Amino acid sequence: MELTARGEDYLKTIYKLLKERKVVRVKDLSVIMEVRAPTVVGILTSLKAKGYVQQEPYGYLTLTEEGSTVASQLVEKEVSIRDFLREVLGLREEEAENNACAMEHYISPVCLERFLAFIRFVDLCEWGRPRWLEQFRLFVETGQSRPCTCEHRKEGCDGPNRGSGS
Repeated sequence: MELTARGEDYLKTIYKLLKERKVVRVKDLSVIMEVRAPTVVGILTSLKAKGYVQQEPYGYLTLTEEGSTVASQLVEKEVSIRDFLREVLGLREEEAENNACAMEHYISPVCLERFLAFIRFVDLCEWGRPRWLEQFRLFVETGQSRPCTCEHRKEGCDGPNRGSGS
């Protein structure tokens, strides 16, 4: 079933809290999400109707099997994006976290799969961390790049659309 971005955030928060504390209450969500309890109850009503969350009357919240699966996938997606933003683009932790949370709601499944494939590719590179990634870090930090040593440059090519007058 389709979830709103806000519903996804609540589902992820419940999932994370259950991993930490084993017990989640409406009050806990209210504090973490920085909203009043009636707002939490409204979102929970929707999540319960979709079969993601269970709650005894005035009791603790739990995730259904489907809710846990969906939440786990959402958390994995957010963590992958966050790690890319932090490790590859060099964003600070808080900025990477905030942007990952925003991005994961709107990235298409195809784009996400390519994104994750790129991250796996870089991580599994048998030659270690790619030199171009280190060059990028230097460029972000200083605004300058080291002289290129790639084969195209040696052959006199300045790269696409450079030096061709177009």
